[in-house]
Amino acid sequence: MKGLNSMPTSNFTAKLLELEEIIISDFTSSNTEIHIHFSLPRKACTCPHCLGLTDKVHDYRISIIKDLPIMGKHTFLHYRKRRYHCPLCGKHFYEPFSLATKHCRTTTRLAFYAIHLLSERQCVRSVSRLLDLSDSYIFRRLKAVQFPKPDRLPTVLSIDEFKGNAGGEKFQAILTCPDKHSLFDILPSRSQVSLQQYFQGFKNKKEVRFIVMDMNKVYRELAKDYFPQATIVIDKFHVVRYVTWALENVRKRIQKQLHPDKRKYFKRSRKLLLTHKSKLKEESMDALAVMLSQSEDLAIAYHLKELFYDFMKSMSRTEATKKLKFFLLAAQASQLKEFHACLTMLANWSKYILNAFDCPYTNGFTEGTNNAIKVIKRNAFGYRNFKNFRNRIFLALT
Repeated sequence: MKGLNSMPTSNFTAKLLELEEIIISDFTSSNTEIHIHFSLPRKACTCPHCLGLTDKVHDYRISIIKDLPIMGKHTFLHYRKRRYHCPLCGKHFYEPFSLATKHCRTTTRLAFYAIHLLSERQCVRSVSRLLDLSDSYIFRRLKAVQFPKPDRLPTVLSIDEFKGNAGGEKFQAILTCPDKHSLFDILPSRSQVSLQQYFQGFKNKKEVRFIVMDMNKVYRELAKDYFPQATIVIDKFHVVRYVTWALENVRKRIQKQLHPDKRKYFKRSRKLLLTHKSKLKEESMDALAVMLSQSEDLAIAYHLKELFYDFMKSMSRTEATKKLKFFLLAAQASQLKEFHACLTMLANWSKYILNAFDCPYTNGFTEGTNNAIKVIKRNAFGYRNFKNFRNRIFLALT
């Protein structure tokens, strides 16, 4: 205990700064700032020009360096640094300092902390205000972060797009690995030419086994041309939307013909139509029966929706094929114009939709990633520079 009590206070401050070799000469604190004055122990240093060893000091200079905040206060290090003289080559040089590089007015750990805060999906302006740094400094640190293009394609690849409005393009493309739940890459454009140029550089295209996508003809043709051995899988979520849209359009058509009071009831009770029948409670079933009694077309559309939901619950491709044929026959017999788009979609994409029942992968992770990207974009009020946008996405999601 005696040795602990006799330890200089500066030693504790040095430990707090994680620089136990420094010699603290002064310490001042205000409501918003902390100023620490220090120097390093004098020792022989190697000349960076001729590699000679010298301990001859030429002069001293004060450098003020901004460091990580302490107790919520901005911290400034007043570093009295030595400039050595080398008698062998006659050059002058500064003693090495681990916390900051030459001519830098911020510590390296402050720069890393700023990048860490960006990875927590905070906007640049919030980070700059918190650390009392300029926006341009944060952007320079962001540009210094490198996320190079991957060398090899994954076995399972998911492709989608999101509205980024960055780099002069309205939509950007996102590539993920659904089996590993990880982000693979962000591309500046979703255009066919841009995607072709990107995939041409990979040598293991034959190793890709599954391509998961939505119903985009560009992605389908790209998959056929560049990944001939891969199975194209259409995500089930995008398929269900066509049926729910058709049901909603029937409801809206019937709703316009009703009395204003019933019209409001139909609009507020739309979830009864979209919810799976098996999940409805008894009172909800009674309310649903009242709605369906208002129109035969609405009852037929609801029945088609239930048939399609049953198809989507199939446990195998064989079962799904049978149920899909039954749904197609029922939809064609109904002659509801609202289901024409759904029938056309199934005629063009049923082969790839059925592949989903043999494949355990979906676009669920990709859609979740897109939602996270929207949050990053909204916090920053949008990005013009695609590289900065890509770096922010990788920082936050990897």
